[in-house]
Amino acid sequence: MLNLYFYPGLFGLGLAVGVLGLVFLLSLIVSYAYNECTLLALASYMALMVMVSFVLLQTGVAERLVQQTVLVTGATMALTAQIWLMQGRTAETVFRAALVLTVLSGMVLITLLAISLPHWLVQAVSYVWSAAVLTLSTYILVKQRATVGPWILWFWFGTLASLGAATVFLSVQVKVEQAYWPQVLMLMLQAPPLYLALVWRSRLLNESRLRIAFANVIDPLTGLSTSAVLLERIMRVASRPSKTRTINALFLIEVQNWQALLTDLGDEFDEKLLLEAALRLRRSIGNNDLAARMSKGRFAVVAQGLAGNIEINTLASRLLVSGLRIDSPVMTGIELKFRIVVSRLEADLAPDLNATKIWLQQLTENFSHWPSSHRSRNILLVPTNTHKAATASDKSPDTGFKAMLDIPHQS
Repeated sequence: MLNLYFYPGLFGLGLAVGVLGLVFLLSLIVSYAYNECTLLALASYMALMVMVSFVLLQTGVAERLVQQTVLVTGATMALTAQIWLMQGRTAETVFRAALVLTVLSGMVLITLLAISLPHWLVQAVSYVWSAAVLTLSTYILVKQRATVGPWILWFWFGTLASLGAATVFLSVQVKVEQAYWPQVLMLMLQAPPLYLALVWRSRLLNESRLRIAFANVIDPLTGLSTSAVLLERIMRVASRPSKTRTINALFLIEVQNWQALLTDLGDEFDEKLLLEAALRLRRSIGNNDLAARMSKGRFAVVAQGLAGNIEINTLASRLLVSGLRIDSPVMTGIELKFRIVVSRLEADLAPDLNATKIWLQQLTENFSHWPSSHRSRNILLVPTNTHKAATASDKSPDTGFKAMLDIPHQS
């Protein structure tokens, strides 16, 4: 019979308390800061395990039974949490059956340990329970790691650590100087990996939530603003009169040789051309300017605070030249021939959303009906009074507008 003596001393106890206290406090802080309920559940679990041990000892329950109850509960809770976090990725029936079997097996083992059974039988039952828990936890790890991310590996380590501590103190005759050491050791080995797993999982979920939240704000391919943001910015800029002598302007950019480039390079370069055009435009505008993707080969820039027509012409020329730059890390040696339509954004130009859509559509039609006087020029300045925005009742806002704007697919 294997007979071990376990007594780490006062230093070991202080180290364990420090680690558990740090994990407990970090779980509370992060759960509050990021509204992450799983970390709050981890802190509650740690506090509950300590309270259960204290209450059971105060009620006169044998120390050995308290140890066994806490050890079995710790490993069972870890596996239960691992299964729970996989909900939605497993069939509902399998999910519920695994949860029920895990909880029932833990309760059955605690009941058997409370009965005065022969030592060899206790060992046999403990080994069978440990093997079942380890098999199910490993199966979840192998089955789901490719889809949920590497954080599940840390969760498996936490489950394995708690299961190892439970197996050692349940099936092997180990003497401890203090009754609380099995629980402390189990929590110290289990809590840090579980904390790391939950923090990692929380970060990945927050990134996914942000991508969903910004799906209608940021184009996932180019990183430019979407058409919805463009309309909102035009309305906001045009809805208030300028209190300074500066002016605001809208620049519509079309890549004239878009189809020719696709014919030469192949349709598989469609997304690369979009990304390249976006990079060149972004390098030519200021931090306060808005660049948006409208459709394939068409973009828009809203510039604010320009000092008259001179700066409008300067920015238009800079945008035009940016397309000719061939020193690109994405597509070296490719010239993008931009054609630009410019219009001022004056007060009351776009009184509502429908009128803004109509005005933008009319402004975009200049690409299809380029004036003969500008055949050799690539910058067209459209006077504001030429394309005043219509009221919402004048024309249906969706006529031709959806064809003009390309709503990007979700990646």
